[in-house]
Amino acid sequence: MARVYSTQQLEWRGDELHLRTGRKLLSIVADAKYPQMWRVRYPDGTLTDMVNRTRAKDAACALALRILNREERPLA
Repeated sequence: MARVYSTQQLEWRGDELHLRTGRKLLSIVADAKYPQMWRVRYPDGTLTDMVNRTRAKDAACALALRILNREERPLA
């Protein structure tokens, strides 16, 4: 049976989201032009659209879980 990750396995260390095992998943960064707005940074450096900090952290958790659970159960 494939492992399913949940938010309980995630933790924030500053602006970086990690698995509790230590693996860095995603981070949030302040927007260069609008300092009150934030973006999620993927491991490849790409950024999401701007949102407020709370929403950026929520989105990062949702994106990380989607990525992790897709890794465990690849599409056929």
